[in-house]
Amino acid sequence: MASGLYWFYDLLAIGVALIFLYVGAKRGLMRSVVLVALTAASIVVSWFASTVFSPVIYERFLKEHVYNFAYDSVSAVKPSAMASQAVNNGDYGVEITEDEAQSLLDKLDGDFVEKAAEALKSNGASDSINALESGIQATVIDRLVNIIAGGKVSDATMREILNEVSVTDRDFRGLMNTFVKGNADDTAGLIEEKMLAPAVKMFLKGGIWILSMFILMIVARAVSNLFKKLNGVPIIGPINSTLGAALGVAEGLVVIYLISQVIRGVCLLTSNSLMFLNMDAVNATYIFRYFVNFNILSVFN
Repeated sequence: MASGLYWFYDLLAIGVALIFLYVGAKRGLMRSVVLVALTAASIVVSWFASTVFSPVIYERFLKEHVYNFAYDSVSAVKPSAMASQAVNNGDYGVEITEDEAQSLLDKLDGDFVEKAAEALKSNGASDSINALESGIQATVIDRLVNIIAGGKVSDATMREILNEVSVTDRDFRGLMNTFVKGNADDTAGLIEEKMLAPAVKMFLKGGIWILSMFILMIVARAVSNLFKKLNGVPIIGPINSTLGAALGVAEGLVVIYLISQVIRGVCLLTSNSLMFLNMDAVNATYIFRYFVNFNILSVFN
């Protein structure tokens, strides 16, 4: 049944091509070229604006608020309580009290995760040092993410955000080493500078880019509309319309190719298990299969 529906893909390709042919002919070559050029310029200008203004806006209007948020979150947690939780969370057969954790922190010289693992091992934990470090580190990261989230977003969401700005396990261990020293100012400063600032700037950059693109595309369409009347000019009009249709078809082919690669990806991810979205149905088409099986990278080899 799936392969019997192959004609849908060919109709989709033909339909997209015809739509772009019609739109291209209606716009005309000059209007299409102007719109494409202005769109490309809008992308570049928006990228530049977002890159330049996002750090400026953050430094002037948001940095202090982000730091205060981090400071309040850090101040609400006792280092000794977190240290004991990090050690006791795993099933190591050894536990330490909060006072014992504070004693460990008072004598701490080096990496907390490493020293805590050594302390557990010396107190009779059966796990290897590496296993102890991995377990303590996992708990430390979970607790630090919870502190950084501060109840504003879920811990899972905050972890995804921090992953996006390339915060590593080593960064978390460094943060923990600062935190257990009991200096809330330094810890909050580290959270703001290394973790929250990049995340906030990332969202600012995206928002500025979208807003800039929206404004510039309004301007681009208004400018391109100045060429509408060219299609009504004798001799020039039909030529402009015909060439615009050709450019429209070219744009349509690009769109069809992008659609085909999305469908190909779905087929691969689902192991061709879907009734309609599978390579048997796609390869049964007369037109669409050429788009699906075309490797654009081979053009550059």
